[in-house]
Amino acid sequence: MIIRDSMLRDMAKLVAWYPLRWCVMALPWRFAYFLGEAVGLAESLILRKRKNRIAANLLAVYGRRVTQAEALQIARQNIQRHYIEHMELYKYATLNTANLSHHITFEGLDHLEQALRLGRGVILVHMHYGCKQFPLVALGIMGYDVSQIGYRDTEEETHSWVHKNVHLRIRMRLENQFRVKHIHVGKSLRPAYEALKHNGILMITGDGIGGVRGAGENYLPLPFLGRTMLFPPGPSRMARTTGAVILPLFCVQQRDFTHLAVIGEPITMQRTDDRKHDVRQITAQYTRIFETFVNRHPEHWMFWEEFQEGVLIPKSGSHEGSSGHLENEPLEKL
Repeated sequence: MIIRDSMLRDMAKLVAWYPLRWCVMALPWRFAYFLGEAVGLAESLILRKRKNRIAANLLAVYGRRVTQAEALQIARQNIQRHYIEHMELYKYATLNTANLSHHITFEGLDHLEQALRLGRGVILVHMHYGCKQFPLVALGIMGYDVSQIGYRDTEEETHSWVHKNVHLRIRMRLENQFRVKHIHVGKSLRPAYEALKHNGILMITGDGIGGVRGAGENYLPLPFLGRTMLFPPGPSRMARTTGAVILPLFCVQQRDFTHLAVIGEPITMQRTDDRKHDVRQITAQYTRIFETFVNRHPEHWMFWEEFQEGVLIPKSGSHEGSSGHLENEPLEKL
């Protein structure tokens, strides 16, 4: 989602990170989910611009398959999930080996175990989809050696003082309590390569950073949802260099607010003398899988607002090259 700082948003962040966080930490998990849905509903009703932008981008993709009312409903659910993820961040410290299975289950964990037995490390490539940090936290609690590459720039000039000194710093403090290692974009990536060298698990997003920063100059234009979207080549480059296995990962929230973490089959890697071609082919494989999951649960993808020209779609965006999943995949609304 695109977050634009303002005085009103800064005031909301102060409330969220202090009295609200303290309340959520003290109360049961179900209260956190109720509050996340309530805050998301309130924003979608009062501040309608974001909901309308998301709905417009949904209609641009699914216009013949959803009505405007349905697109607005998906947009509202999308905003609610954004806030649910924030509420979960407050509660992660209460998770342990005894209660973890009450909140999340894994499908395809055997794919991870088989990949680790190869001894070359594993890259779990995921999207900003659902509650994306829950599998990270869970795998750490389960005893896996997990690292995450993420973006937390506290010096970004466009951020407000509250965003940099309250929002990001408290968030980083909470994330540092996870039983995982954090590797921040903009610093040396040597720890990431070291993690794979020692047969560790590296989690990295495959759909970029998002927000107003949009796509990087080296991003690859690939077919996605009937458009051409820009994807970061980092996961594929790292896998090709190290020989690590790439597994796609998704976290789907169920109706009862539990989560299903789905670990897919390994991405096929064919190494040739053409490095750029190899990276593009690897990336194209998991973006097709990304597309399938977005079509199944569009309300889970957090980058609908960025799915526009000049952000994740190149300004000269091509409508060619759709991977053809749109007519076959159901839209399942939770």
